[in-house]
Amino acid sequence: MAMILATDPEHRERSLSSPLPATSGDAILPVVTGSKPLTRRLRHHLWQKSGCAVWSLDGQPRLLLDFAHDHGVPLSSPNATASLVRVLGEGFGRIVMQELAPERFESLARHQFHQPLRPILWQVAQHGGDWDDLDRRLLRHARIRLLRWPDFRLLAHQHDGFRLCSLLLKRACSVDECRQLLDLDAATVQAFVRSAYLCGYAMVETPDTGAADAPSARPATTGSLLARMWRGLRSKAP
Repeated sequence: MAMILATDPEHRERSLSSPLPATSGDAILPVVTGSKPLTRRLRHHLWQKSGCAVWSLDGQPRLLLDFAHDHGVPLSSPNATASLVRVLGEGFGRIVMQELAPERFESLARHQFHQPLRPILWQVAQHGGDWDDLDRRLLRHARIRLLRWPDFRLLAHQHDGFRLCSLLLKRACSVDECRQLLDLDAATVQAFVRSAYLCGYAMVETPDTGAADAPSARPATTGSLLARMWRGLRSKAP
């Protein structure tokens, strides 16, 4: 992902005031806002599998994130997750991400309902409308490469998602190539890419920069149980 200049008023990574009650260690932990810095920091933590954070929107803490255990903790009723992901998606550019010390996270998450994090993030991206930069790169024929099979729960009942995974694990493709090879419309491909990218499952390769946003150690993409299941399903298809 391209580097964001500190002078860019729309994409900033700075010391913002936290909406949470302050503790002695909060002031030295990073706070991020703006779609591009937020996405970059989120993908970094997902790849590193370390750290904790809280997402706040319009001054209200909404979601706790435990990257080490891949848990999300909605700070609302567990039954309100569907409305939460819609609100976070539509307000993605206004989200403030405050990193938290482990002890602070534990105190906030105690007695709260823990859920798998990636399905929450996947749905946030589906509802989001702040993807101008990524969509612009895709329209310029950037290629998408899948780093690993997504969580099986994300692809349940999504035949097109399985097909895109199978293709993009084998080779990097542009949106147009995915559309032509799989007979899909561009909107379906772009929606998949947005979610896979936000969740850290995919990287975008451009001719001038290559895979600048790739993790330092690329996860293995072959031999998984899910990949074998999908190959079996394809072999049985008429």
